Amino acid sequence: MAPYPRPGHLWRFVVVTVGLLMPVVLYAQESTNVHFLWAFEALVSEGSVTKQLPVREDTTLKTGDLLKLYVELRQPCFVYIIHHGAGGELRWLFPYDVQQFGTDYHLSKVYEIPQHDAWFRINEQAGHETFYLFASAQRLTDIETRLGAYAIALPSEQAQAATQVVSDLRALIKQHRTAIKPGRPVPIAGNMRQGVEALEISATDFYSKTVTIEHR
Repeated sequence: MAPYPRPGHLWRFVVVTVGLLMPVVLYAQESTNVHFLWAFEALVSEGSVTKQLPVREDTTLKTGDLLKLYVELRQPCFVYIIHHGAGGELRWLFPYDVQQFGTDYHLSKVYEIPQHDAWFRINEQAGHETFYLFASAQRLTDIETRLGAYAIALPSEQAQAATQVVSDLRALIKQHRTAIKPGRPVPIAGNMRQGVEALEISATDFYSKTVTIEHR
């Protein structure tokens, strides 16, 4: 499933000039096999002023605000980011496509979501936007299969397919709930309007994070 938005969906690409994250030398504990950095940023307009802010749990944003995510691997592991929109639609945001795991998937490279200088723009549809982040020492092939089935489902079948995917995502979170530990904030300097504060995640076998944005 390609991560690019189709007309009528939540996201539209907006070009904003940004720089790349500067690499920072960090070390995972020897007992961990899931180690990466990730960041979730918003560009928020307040009158004539635009601010770049980190997106946290239960963040409230408005139509026209911009969103961007970043992922940087520190150890070989499999990172997934999935968006569940207010209208019930799903979008597989990262990896950009499933083939990426075997091609462009490298340590210490910053992956921008969306790619390059594009940002996601929130449209006029209000509601809750949920972002699921998963990282695993092994590929989550069952989730990949579910997402693939959703991508090719007929319009009349998509709602049911989306419900099944979300049910599987929540079951996966519940299965590993006791093993999830909070990440460590890591300020990363870059040529951005403000520095991006990433979270350094070190885990054994599995990590998940759910971020819900209230769109007013």
